[in-house]
Amino acid sequence: MTEAEFEALLSRAGLPLGAAEKAGIYQILGGLEAMQALIRTPLPEAAAEPATTFSAEPGR
Repeated sequence: MTEAEFEALLSRAGLPLGAAEKAGIYQILGGLEAMQALIRTPLPEAAAEPATTFSAEPGR
């Protein structure tokens, strides 16, 4: 992401950040994008997702 794209993203989000805050976030942005690519790549199929179950009965 270019610095201009980053500025536009912050502007659209309406985040009132100072220059130091913007610089700090932009500095680590590449690492965040790399980590994001590792999350669920490729996406699992629905059958691979664990089911969440619960019981309203005590002890179950």
